[in-house]
Amino acid sequence: MSKGARPRGRSRPPSRPPGAGGSAERPALGPPRAWALLGAAALFLCGCAVFWGTRTYEFLNWDDPIYILKNPWIQQLTWQNIRTIFTQAYFLNYLPLHLLSYMIDHAIWGLNPKGYHISSVLIHGLNSVLCLLVARRLTGSFMTGIITALLFAVHPAHVEAVAWISSRKEVLSTTFMLLSVLAYLVAREGKSLRPLPYVASVLCFLLGMLSKASVVVLPAFLLLLDWAPRSPRAVRPSLLASLASKVPYGIVGLILMVVNSRVQVTASAAYAQDRIWYLAVKGHAAWSYLAQLVGKPGQPDYDEPAVGSGLLLFGNILGLLVLPALAWVCFRLKRRTEFLGLSWTFITLLPALLFPLVTYMADRYLYAPSIGFCWTLAAVAVGLGKLDRWPRVAARGYAALAAVLVVAAGFTLGTLRYSGVWRSSDTLWTFALTKSKDFRIYNNLADVRMRQQRWAEAERLLRKGTDVENITSYQSLGVLYHETDRLDEAIAATDHAIRLLAKEKKPIPSLSAELHFNRGGTFYKKGDVATAIAEWRFALHEDPSHAQAREWLKIATNGKEGGGAPAGLSGDAGVLTGAAGVHR
Repeated sequence: MSKGARPRGRSRPPSRPPGAGGSAERPALGPPRAWALLGAAALFLCGCAVFWGTRTYEFLNWDDPIYILKNPWIQQLTWQNIRTIFTQAYFLNYLPLHLLSYMIDHAIWGLNPKGYHISSVLIHGLNSVLCLLVARRLTGSFMTGIITALLFAVHPAHVEAVAWISSRKEVLSTTFMLLSVLAYLVAREGKSLRPLPYVASVLCFLLGMLSKASVVVLPAFLLLLDWAPRSPRAVRPSLLASLASKVPYGIVGLILMVVNSRVQVTASAAYAQDRIWYLAVKGHAAWSYLAQLVGKPGQPDYDEPAVGSGLLLFGNILGLLVLPALAWVCFRLKRRTEFLGLSWTFITLLPALLFPLVTYMADRYLYAPSIGFCWTLAAVAVGLGKLDRWPRVAARGYAALAAVLVVAAGFTLGTLRYSGVWRSSDTLWTFALTKSKDFRIYNNLADVRMRQQRWAEAERLLRKGTDVENITSYQSLGVLYHETDRLDEAIAATDHAIRLLAKEKKPIPSLSAELHFNRGGTFYKKGDVATAIAEWRFALHEDPSHAQAREWLKIATNGKEGGGAPAGLSGDAGVLTGAAGVHR
């Protein structure tokens, strides 16, 4: 063999695992602990500050009455109520931790909306810190973690999830998702799974599932973490071992999905009945979500899009492939962080894309998925600017940092501008009506006008809402006619709502009780006490906890004098979801 020749058969250095590589992947020297803690505190304050103005906002007439104002299970922090929320579904969902958070708020604040808003803001601030911890451990880069958390803290796509109290499930479930990932990353640091952090990860996954069922997709992302470890020298588990470690997650997820599937009502939108149409509508939603991730302003409700035909139809369907295609490109380029970030966004969006919902898309569904987008942007900025060498960076490092700050400033302005829309039911639905013609917007704004006793305007809005057959419009018309002494019309409208309820796929006893309570109230006002008593008895048969029916039944059976009117008929036009309304 000649001098300097390469010996034949010499093995090549081990290649990096799939998806590893790129300048953003090199381990970086972390800052001193004091600086790390200061950074975490600053991010917490940043996440809280951008939404701090929401503490002065009101309860909305969109699910807030059902989850909080009229929810008997949260009125007292007792073992009996805790047992009830963990053993029974509520409002067509089994999400006990979601309700427990309101119970704690009620114990502290009563029915002062300020405290409920502060709780949501504080949880969002905590999630910003968790974004830092997860991204830092995922990438080994403190700068990537800081930028990820900063962009997440101020992102305008989060306004609905944070400013709307009834969307607490989004911020709360994301907390447990991030804790589960963080614990799993710690568990995978050794040659084999470390038992304590692994158990902690499974428990956090369980808590996430008890907050929102869409957390069920998390094990798919954990499989990707096994497949693409951070260090090229890390020991990757075998496929069998990786799948076996997800069995506890699968068991928890399966059980809770079965429980929720038995109580939830899925949407019956026309597009859900045709596969191609469905794919095009959901593909359009995917394009819209991408636009919001880069800063497009959100809105409270969306009309079903016109997906067209031919090339336009095909283009909409392609929206479903954009995120996986971009993730594949990053995988091929060995950009691990970007690959995992885009994969996180796609995986956590899957529940909103796979299942027919009452609204074909909603801003709140982006709360958890936006994390992956933010850490993808952070990884790109850190890689291009060599920011892991901070403070010893070149001019392009300062340019990258300036770009990040410009994006963060734009996100902040967008958040501050849009969050004001959520100040009250009046501001919310007045704005929503400029963006959508959904019948539920007419119903909700009509509810506001009824409370203001602007009867003619409320009737006009409800009549517009009945262009689409729905229970809530007729229920609310019944209340409006009752309040304006048009009693025969009130009975006719309530009867129409009852007929629509009978057509629902699953019975809704609580709504049936409300409608029959209303019907009894109108008959009582007409002087027909016997019919009123029969209606209130039926309402209690449907929902034994209906306090108003019980109270007025007692009054009627003792006195049997008609002509009065029970206070507070159940005419909440402000349930945007309508009678069957679970869409989360």
